Amino acid sequence: MQVCIRCVMDNKSDATIKFEADGTCNYCNDALNRMKNEYFPDKKGKDMLDAIMTQIKQEGKGKQYDCIVGVSGGVDSSYVIYLGYQYELRMLAVHIDDGLDTEIAVKNIKNICAKTKTEIINIRPQLDQYRDVIRAFFLARVPNLAMLQDNIIHASLNDIAKKYNINYNLSGANFALESILERSTGINALDRKHIIALHKQFGQKRIDKLRMATFYEVYINNRYFQRIKKVLPLNFINYNLKNALDELAEFSDYIYYGGKHYESILTRFLQCYYLPTKYNFDKRKSHFSSMIVSGQLTREDAMKQLSKRPYINDDLKEFDFNYLAHYLEMSREEFNSLMSLTPRYHHDYSTSFVNNFAHIARRFRKYLG
Repeated sequence: MQVCIRCVMDNKSDATIKFEADGTCNYCNDALNRMKNEYFPDKKGKDMLDAIMTQIKQEGKGKQYDCIVGVSGGVDSSYVIYLGYQYELRMLAVHIDDGLDTEIAVKNIKNICAKTKTEIINIRPQLDQYRDVIRAFFLARVPNLAMLQDNIIHASLNDIAKKYNINYNLSGANFALESILERSTGINALDRKHIIALHKQFGQKRIDKLRMATFYEVYINNRYFQRIKKVLPLNFINYNLKNALDELAEFSDYIYYGGKHYESILTRFLQCYYLPTKYNFDKRKSHFSSMIVSGQLTREDAMKQLSKRPYINDDLKEFDFNYLAHYLEMSREEFNSLMSLTPRYHHDYSTSFVNNFAHIARRFRKYLG
């Protein structure tokens, strides 16, 4: 095994990683090359953000809302609402209530929306059908068990933006904490064909009441026809995780849940147990490496944190196992047995061309400056 000497990415589970002669890897080198065009943590960024927010408010005149924000209870989306509040934006928050939120996430969403006087729409997918797709992904034994979650938030944001004639989608995606993501087990959440194929093989119910987004809808129709502009406001400030948590705690009694994407029981299980145990894929490496690149974590501290188990204790692990077994309508014995089976990969099943899009985009991005 080889580990990058600058960040903490390694080739333990990732066949796509490449190392330079100096011991650095393609992930952090690529991120550092992109930084000058994507991340502006200085006065230039502040000026750019001021201009963007002014434009959003101008285009929102005469409408009920200036922009839409997908909120999960996580720190990134919560901070976007906090930032929008500072600019006096009239925001409409959208949350997917799929029965898998942690209690902390529910409180965080309630508090940040109440404090900022932000209206929120809770989208509740048809539970039997939604659960049947999630169960099919478990039975298929593929890496990204949360693919449907990601897809449905895209679909919901699109539908609500269209309903209220909203032109701007403020996203919590950001360079500071997400510039690096291991690609070994990746699948594009907008591959609706793949979701349907897995469900057809392993599902038991109809899924005609689930609204799923497509690649064309999000990347083509939204950008060039419906004209929904996606804005990443956290890329125009010095976005530091510790500072953000402190500010949110003081502003709205925000409670940190212990790790990136741990606000959902499913994604917490995915990142604390399922991926590292079955695929040798520890997503903390991507998160910490991103923080190293953005200058808010040292490599030494990252290695120390990686030496600890992802689950903070066995009680939390037991809670997640029991909760998910019940959610999937399995006994704990059935769930444990399923976890013991050999893992499979998304490419073992039918996928569409959209999964090549990111790879193609990365190849041409370096020519665009």
